[in-house]
Amino acid sequence: ATTKVLQWFKQHLHTATEINISIFPPSTKLPPCTTPYHAIYGHMPNVFSPPDSVKFNTLFVDGANPNSGISTFWFMNKPCVGVLKGEHARIVFRNSIERHASWVVARHFKRCLGEDSIVMMDCSTKSRDKWRQHRNLIKVAFTKNAVDNMANKIWKVANTFTSSLLHECDDTNTSHNNRGDDDGNGSSYSYSCTFDALEIFKWATLDIFGRVAFDYNFGCTENLMTTPIAHSLNYTIEDSNTRCKVVNLLSPSHQLYWLPTKRNRDFKYHSENFLGLMRGICQERAREIGNDRSRGNNNEYGSEESRVPTNLQATKDGDNDDDLLTLLLKSKLESRDDSNSNEQDDTHDELAKMLLTVFFGGYDTSATLLSMAMWSIAMDSRIQQECATEARDASNSKPSLHEDASQWESKLAYCRAVILETLRLHPPVYTNGRVFHKDVELDGCTIPVGASVYLPIAQIHTDERNFARPTEFLPERWVARIRKEDDSTTGSAGILPRWVARDYKTEPKFMESDPSYIPPANPQYLFSFSSGSRNCVGNRLALQESTIVFACLVRDLTVNVREGFVMRKRKKLALAPPVEMPLIFRRREKHV
Repeated sequence: ATTKVLQWFKQHLHTATEINISIFPPSTKLPPCTTPYHAIYGHMPNVFSPPDSVKFNTLFVDGANPNSGISTFWFMNKPCVGVLKGEHARIVFRNSIERHASWVVARHFKRCLGEDSIVMMDCSTKSRDKWRQHRNLIKVAFTKNAVDNMANKIWKVANTFTSSLLHECDDTNTSHNNRGDDDGNGSSYSYSCTFDALEIFKWATLDIFGRVAFDYNFGCTENLMTTPIAHSLNYTIEDSNTRCKVVNLLSPSHQLYWLPTKRNRDFKYHSENFLGLMRGICQERAREIGNDRSRGNNNEYGSEESRVPTNLQATKDGDNDDDLLTLLLKSKLESRDDSNSNEQDDTHDELAKMLLTVFFGGYDTSATLLSMAMWSIAMDSRIQQECATEARDASNSKPSLHEDASQWESKLAYCRAVILETLRLHPPVYTNGRVFHKDVELDGCTIPVGASVYLPIAQIHTDERNFARPTEFLPERWVARIRKEDDSTTGSAGILPRWVARDYKTEPKFMESDPSYIPPANPQYLFSFSSGSRNCVGNRLALQESTIVFACLVRDLTVNVREGFVMRKRKKLALAPPVEMPLIFRRREKHV
């Protein structure tokens, strides 16, 4: 019924033929709209299209003023502005933290993540102070020192993940294993295993989240499958995504949670299953912290029986001082009332929802980033070889690297450059938006108060005004090779090739005499983690996590895609994950 209604709208309310319409008053000097629009939806079908689609590019690229890069359009009956210049995007992010999410999206994800989730707060005047309070609390857990201390846990998961894939490649009895004649990297007649990229990197992301958030092992990378508690966590997020789809907007079974349907029963079961686990862990951890603060006072944080599973102790690393939950609890306990048991319960619920928000922000995004990074190096054997060499050199230079994985990660400049270049060409979150509470000037144009500004991240990153040779995958725009005297720990000839980050401020932007020269990238024009005071609070952790997992994999495995494979993206809210991406892994030869 929903599909028929939407089809009727599409058939009977045709796209308008009139273009070059001034959406904003002439005094603003904003360019006219040059893209045909729908009588009811406006340009909403364009905005909701995948970033590599014709509709999306017609609106934000073809419909933009060639000089200013500014476009105007309708989102239903709301006038909006789009920008392409990197400097304009920075001004937009600096001048507003307010954004208006779709009421449908806000409704479902607030039910999933909580009413006070910082992801769902629009930061209007009423909620701005509450947003700042919550963000400041979360920021404590994502300082540089805190993230560096999480590197060991990430490395353990990445190493387990790599070992499981190696075992899968060697085990000829598994369903994922197949035999080939040549992998294209010098390993002939080798066994391989094939997995869907997005699926396996979701497993890795789940395990990393469990380890760094509350020192819990979901066990996905050990078994290369989704475990029951991980399934509950995944189901809670995916169900909210499904309910937000346009095709489900008029479906009572998707929109009404009180209906006695299987979907609603499953949602309730899985959300309570995971949140119950997290509340129990919060109670246990708070009790441990309370005991440390007041020895012998076992009632400091209440006597309620913990809901932590009996096997939790066996799955912990034994080092939870630096996980997200402990850091958040220590910050929260500073301001709580010890005598108020209701406040204690509220704290458990609040922290559980806060951790779920952190997971929501990095789950699909990290899995998509790693999928696209692997696909990118599968398309270029030179880049893949360079990454493998760097990862192995870094491992050989420090035998006990597992004792300080953050130091190992700091040596992976080229691998990190691949991650940055993937973020540039394939940003997981491909669009962002802000609402201005004051007039803002851009190249002589005035964006009036209350106007919505859309930032097509993927198009900004591939605009030649922001990055040279924008459509090419070039990690060298982020790093440069140097030759440095080695301390002979690797047994080499005394010279070890190294990569270091480039400084766009000191290097020349263009060298016309050398057409092969790649100008350094301006990191201020990379908006994959947004920018300004409402940027992604976990961006430092996301980069570290992706770099370590990526380097561990390419160190020991080669990656390819089947011949003739064409990568296509799909839209998932503001995300753009691949439709499918079967990756072929093989054990890497020792000499590589």
